[in-house]
Amino acid sequence: MTATLRRAEARDIDAICALLNEHMNPDFPVERWKNLFTPNWCQDEPEMGLVAEDGETIVGFHGHICSYRTVANRRERFVNFTSWYIRKEYRGQGLGKAMLEMATADETATYMVCSLSPKRIEYFKTLGLKVLDTERLLWRKDGHEFDNLELIHDVEKMVAWANPDEVKVLKDHEGLATTPVLVSTKCTQCLLLLSIAKKAGGVTYYDVLYRSNPGMFTDRVADIAQALLPDGDYVLAADRRFVEDDGPAAEVETIQSPRFYKTPHVKPRNVDLAYSEIVLLDLKLD
Repeated sequence: MTATLRRAEARDIDAICALLNEHMNPDFPVERWKNLFTPNWCQDEPEMGLVAEDGETIVGFHGHICSYRTVANRRERFVNFTSWYIRKEYRGQGLGKAMLEMATADETATYMVCSLSPKRIEYFKTLGLKVLDTERLLWRKDGHEFDNLELIHDVEKMVAWANPDEVKVLKDHEGLATTPVLVSTKCTQCLLLLSIAKKAGGVTYYDVLYRSNPGMFTDRVADIAQALLPDGDYVLAADRRFVEDDGPAAEVETIQSPRFYKTPHVKPRNVDLAYSEIVLLDLKLD
C-alpha cells in the first residue's frame, strides 16, 4: 500500500475528521474535530494542513492552524501543527518525514508545536525544529498586599480599553475555550488569555496562553496571581519564556513534553499559545 501527499482542501474535512475520530482519538466526536477548521484567521491564504491519500481514501493528516500576528510592527505568519496521524499500515514508508518537510517548506513562517507526543521529541529535533520551552513557572496566592492593579473581566469594557492588537486577539478568540482578562494599572495594561483546568493532584491551573505586554506581566505577575486566583489549590502558570527574568518568586515545573518551534526571526518570547489547537479543541495544556 502506498500513499501520496497533497494539501488539504475544504472537501476533505469530513474524511479527515472521520479518520481522526476512528483512528487517532475516538473520545473526540467528529464535531469536536471539525473545530480545527472553523477559524478564519488566514482567510487570504487559507491553510488546513496535509493529507496522505491512497486512491480516494485519506489515510493520514498533518493539521495546520494558520494565523497572522503583529510582532514588532511586522505582520508575521504563524502555523501551529496539530493532529498528526498516519494509519498504522502506511507507516514506515517515510510519509511522516515527508509531511514535516513539506509542512515547513515556507521559510518565512513561524511554526510551533505545543502538544507533542513525548515519543516524537528526538524525531522533531532531527528535522530542524528547536526546543521552545521545557519549564513553566507557577505562582500561588500568598496573601501579600498590592496596589494600582485592576482586573477587568467584562468583554465590552475590555474592547473599549484595549489597543487595536489586543482587540483583534479578543475578537479572534470569542466563543473559544479561553478566559480573557485585561490587567490594568494607571500607566499601562496587559491582556491575558487563560486556559483554566483542573490537572493531576487536583490543582486548578490558570495557564497563560497569551499576554500582550511582556514587561508588565513580568513586573506584576505575582500581584496578578494574588488578584486573580481564588482561595485554595490554584496556580497561575506560564511558560518560562513568558517572563523577562528568571521568575525568582515562582515555583518551577517541568513541561512533560517540550514545546517546539522553527522561525526565521521571531524571538521565543513572541511565540505564545493562542491561535492553537489548545483553544480550538478545548485541550488541557501539558
